[in-house]
Amino acid sequence: MEKDFGGFKNILIIGLGLIGGSIALSLKKEGFQGKIYGFDLSKERVKKAIELGAIDQGWTKLEDIPWEKIDLVIISTPVSTFIDIAQKIKPFLKKDTIVTDVGSVKGELVKQLEKILSPVKFIGAHPIAGTEKEGVENAVIGLFKNKKLILTINQEDEATKRLEKFWSDLGSKVEIMDADTHDFVFAAVSHLPHAVAFALVDALISLSKETGIDLFLYPGAGFKDFTRIAASSPNVWKDIFIENKENVLHTIDEFIKSMENLRNLIDRGDEERLIKLLSESREKRLSLEKN
Repeated sequence: MEKDFGGFKNILIIGLGLIGGSIALSLKKEGFQGKIYGFDLSKERVKKAIELGAIDQGWTKLEDIPWEKIDLVIISTPVSTFIDIAQKIKPFLKKDTIVTDVGSVKGELVKQLEKILSPVKFIGAHPIAGTEKEGVENAVIGLFKNKKLILTINQEDEATKRLEKFWSDLGSKVEIMDADTHDFVFAAVSHLPHAVAFALVDALISLSKETGIDLFLYPGAGFKDFTRIAASSPNVWKDIFIENKENVLHTIDEFIKSMENLRNLIDRGDEERLIKLLSESREKRLSLEKN
């Protein structure tokens, strides 16, 4: 099927960071023929995005944007800013403009955004892709290719089908999911791993202070691989943890139970049950390579 990116002609990306920049560069790589505009509070980021060829024009003031041309707005900023951004852009939007996001928290946030932006259509979206780096200068062409993209909608209509085509043409594998289910799923498979990585590094900081040994002089590949995501943006992850608080706390509680169980097995020297736990975990992890 021919790529038309949902028929959108003029796209505005609000937030010229890693994800926003990667969307822009990937669109150009995949043959998008329309205009890509950018907005960011940082003049340096806007300038850098233009230098990289990610956007055609960029602004730091909302009133300077040619809103009459925009048919798709992508909010690509920390999730704690979404409500404020929606309120500020609402007066500028055409009724047939579609607004979406790339945030990793949906749930109640989606409902609030739908209400604030009505009658303009808001569609929640979450690309399951990224790196631990920040800034448009670290944008990755093809970041979303063969990666899942979750649309948090209750029912499909013409607007959601257009956005689905937009992401499919970027190479993403689009799935539909209820917003509340989305937040539980990604609290478990994304937010919890980040929390564990941050906490593990924090534990080694404490152990280094306790012993006077700088443990960070001796990390192996395993430690570096496991804690890579702890290099992610503190501001981004602070927002995610707080916005998805209930689900994140639930998954942390379950992880603590698992750690306590492992600790008890080690403490008792229960080799049989320890082997069983480690083997089951190993097999489940190996099964991921088949997906």
